[in-house]
Amino acid sequence: MERLAELGIPSSAIDLPFTGYADDVECVRAAIAAARSRGEAVHVVCHSYAGLPVAEVGHAAAHLTFVAGRLPLPGESPAAQTPGWGDPRFRACMRRGDDGAVRLSPAAGEFLFHRTSAPLADLALSRLRPMTSAVPCTPVSDPAWTSVPSSYVVCADDRAVRPEAQRERAALVGASVEIDSDHSPFFSRPAALADFVADRHRAMVAA
Repeated sequence: MERLAELGIPSSAIDLPFTGYADDVECVRAAIAAARSRGEAVHVVCHSYAGLPVAEVGHAAAHLTFVAGRLPLPGESPAAQTPGWGDPRFRACMRRGDDGAVRLSPAAGEFLFHRTSAPLADLALSRLRPMTSAVPCTPVSDPAWTSVPSSYVVCADDRAVRPEAQRERAALVGASVEIDSDHSPFFSRPAALADFVADRHRAMVAA
């Protein structure tokens, strides 16, 4: 976000509640509506799981950018795609508690942040939150990316989500880039990520 500001592009971030998929969907819907109410052309950048709620309700945005993001096809069960999406070694880091929430073990760091500086990776690990939201079995009937101009960022050294799976989804949208990063390029390659987002944002404004 600091890099985008340096490029003259203001931005804001939202935290999904992770209390259920429907709650995450409503959070995205509300954030887009709030931005549109200010007269803004909305460019939504989403990462990993967040691609699903964005695909569900991102139709009012002017552009969508998926970063190693789930990009559901019409009629496709996202949950059915999960085994081929993520690295099974990363999934082994997920622990479901008695409260139904999934928490990541410390070993997840080597899959999420292995190209990130150690101090920043430690900070990120300390801020991981439990997640009750589940990848839905029900297909996203009208994914927003099929009607809203969209872009994709492939994280080429991702150990959490298979880069090959990302490339398959990237081929479905209008513009894409590969960044030599771990699963978290906003930490490990922030300038490269911001530059691509800025390029797509300028194209959106000019359209």
